[in-house]
This record gives sequence, structure tokens and C-alpha cells, in this order.
Amino acid sequence: MLNCTITRTHRRGQKLHERDRDPPVPGPLRMEATTHPALRRVVKKLTIVRHGLYGSNMDSPIPDFWQPELQALISERAMMITGFEEIGAQRYYQGWHIRWE
Repeated sequence: MLNCTITRTHRRGQKLHERDRDPPVPGPLRMEATTHPALRRVVKKLTIVRHGLYGSNMDSPIPDFWQPELQALISERAMMITGFEEIGAQRYYQGWHIRWE
């Protein structure tokens, strides 16, 4: 499995300057199609996977990323994906900069 890190480019829908971004979060990532409760339709979702004791699933350190759309790809380095995340029942535009190590 490839190691990757995820850097969020926005905070509550507002674009952040590179110096203001939170530290990268290590992967791995999982993408799945699932029903979004508010949208009432099936959409894609990216989740950072965390496993606890005996393989149990743990909560992701950042919100799930809904309707991911590839914006840029440099195959040997990184990719930029946009979509939205939900915080407190509000949807916010978000970008994930995913970098392979």
C-alpha cells in the first residue's frame, strides 16, 4: 500500500494560505459510493482509514470528503481533489492535496 498524506486547503469553506494550513494527516484513504442522508442520493466519499485494536475501525481525524473531483494530478508526486465536508450539519467547500511518499 502506498503511503500518503492529506493536507486540507480550506477551513470552513475559506481558502487558506499555505502557511496557515494544518499539518498533513497521514493516510491511507478509502473511496466508496454511499447514500448521503441530506442529498438523498448515492455519492462518492473519501475517508481516512484508521484501525484500532484487533482491526476495529476508528473515527477519521478529519471529516469525510464528499463528492471528490480530481482537479490536478502529477502521478509521481501528488494530486488535488475538491469536494465538500460536513461540520456541524453544514456543508463546506474543501480541497485535499494528497501527496505520495
